[in-house]
Amino acid sequence: MSEKTFEDLKPIFRPPGIHPGIMKIIHEKCTKCGLCVQNCPMACFEWEKDSDDFPKMKEGNVGCFSCFNCMVACPVDAVEIVETWRVEGGPFDQGWPMQKPPLEPRDAEGNLSEWNVVERTVLERRSVRNFKAEPVSAHLIRRVLEAGRFGPSAGNNQNWKFAVVTDKAFLNELEQAAFTLWSAVHAQYHDDAQVVGLWQAFGGELMPPGAVEPRGIIRGVDCLVDKQLASFLNAPCVIFVGGNNNMFSPDVQVGIAGQNMNIVAHSLGLGMCWSGFGSIAIDLNPEMKKKLGFDGDWRIIAALCMGYPKFKQKGLVKRHYRPVTWFRQGGAGPEVEYKGA
Repeated sequence: MSEKTFEDLKPIFRPPGIHPGIMKIIHEKCTKCGLCVQNCPMACFEWEKDSDDFPKMKEGNVGCFSCFNCMVACPVDAVEIVETWRVEGGPFDQGWPMQKPPLEPRDAEGNLSEWNVVERTVLERRSVRNFKAEPVSAHLIRRVLEAGRFGPSAGNNQNWKFAVVTDKAFLNELEQAAFTLWSAVHAQYHDDAQVVGLWQAFGGELMPPGAVEPRGIIRGVDCLVDKQLASFLNAPCVIFVGGNNNMFSPDVQVGIAGQNMNIVAHSLGLGMCWSGFGSIAIDLNPEMKKKLGFDGDWRIIAALCMGYPKFKQKGLVKRHYRPVTWFRQGGAGPEVEYKGA
């Protein structure tokens, strides 16, 4: 492993050209319900200090990464997109295509159609981070687990294992363990002299830049340490999903099972959110990891926070629309489809 200096790592740990998303509140529509403030995972909104007292985005680089969850929570469509998240220059600049809503559905003949129930569940699903205190029935949890258990897997290796936590005392222990880890990472990340040590601790040259992608490590960990965000989102149920490192592609297999579980949870009227902060922290904690039943070659890959949504947190939003390359029967070669605006 070659030695690295802070200057070598600066493009990764102090990336240039970050442009957070910008959202605007339309005062003529706004009812001041505050759901946009509650539903922003990065705590980007605050209340204006003047007599009108409308929500507004905080000044400066506040870290909006354009999830648009503030929009789906608003009951009167009073949130408007001004700019979307992008990075210019450095390793995190991978091109930022326009955001588009779902394309209109068409049938096999090309006629306008309607989404079926599965499509609508997929398209309207949003990550839920605000839950009611109401517990989730073990019977419904089992249905969600079954969706994961019956996911497709490479070579039918079924490379997943589940642990379900609904005990509030244990959930608090897990939250504290995650907070302890991320507090240490936060301090090290923001100290130029310690960044090299952090890089080495997380694998050195084997660590991809995505491990410190600015949307998570900069603003997300800030919010965790300030206790504006909880690793497990105060959810009444957390499902840990592990994969075995001796079997093929555990991350992919767990991802397939986890998304099956996510879609079924939403179809049952529940909400769910993947917590990378939670899964990483507990996988790096040998005591907690073993207590959850993941030892030996098992690695915690996903933590799925689940419960009943505290308010409406689903709806259609825009997403990146990257070019699609087609190789059509009878075509002359690759055809790049990009329906601009």
